[in-house]
Amino acid sequence: MDPLMQPIIKTFGRLLACSVFLPSVGLASGDSGTKIVASCSPWPPYVVEGERPGGILVDYVEELLNSFGYKAQIEIYPWKRAIDSAQDGTVDVIFCAEAGQAKTYGLEYEFPILISDTILLSHRDYPLDSAQLWHHRIAVGAGYWYGDVFESRRDDVDIIEVVDDLSIMRMIASKRADGGLMEKAVADTLIHTYPELGEMLHISSQPVATQTFYFATSPASDLDMRHLRRHLAIAKPRPIIQQVTNDTN
Repeated sequence: MDPLMQPIIKTFGRLLACSVFLPSVGLASGDSGTKIVASCSPWPPYVVEGERPGGILVDYVEELLNSFGYKAQIEIYPWKRAIDSAQDGTVDVIFCAEAGQAKTYGLEYEFPILISDTILLSHRDYPLDSAQLWHHRIAVGAGYWYGDVFESRRDDVDIIEVVDDLSIMRMIASKRADGGLMEKAVADTLIHTYPELGEMLHISSQPVATQTFYFATSPASDLDMRHLRRHLAIAKPRPIIQQVTNDTN
């Protein structure tokens, strides 16, 4: 078994995870030992463990870049600072950018790094299916990641409150919200950490949406990105896939 799969399977046993294939790649002349600064916003459990960088995306990026002979320096910034740093070349790569952001932020997307389902959480006594999200007048808790996305849908529900993921679970468990939107892996981690809340929750059997997050390079970087692209073309890394399975509930 690929050693990269072990921490993924251990942490997200119910998720479908695809391993990252990192074959030996010949380094371009003068390439070995080059430091690449990679950044992302705080995003547990993918990017931070406690207050330190860690998680499956950090492991993925470090292993990938190390396999090419690069030295990865991971920086965790608020999202705007991460983007600003990529735009001025302080950061070489962003590894948790959503699809469609290239035009907005001027980044050059290289390959998908994570494909992840977004689920609808509801109270176990009042379960909601994913198709009911916009068809009923309900109160919805949305994580920070979704705030901008759902601003245009405020008229479709009674309330949209953008709060942290743990607050969403508490709101649903206490019936202060009818539903909540959350990444599948984040929900799994929180349910494991707070089983008393997990016992009060129902998870939709189908995802509300599936999002793709990309590894993107900064056009302002001083690095020769042709070398990195050559490595990627040879290695053909595959994204981590985390999706709802039939045994979710």
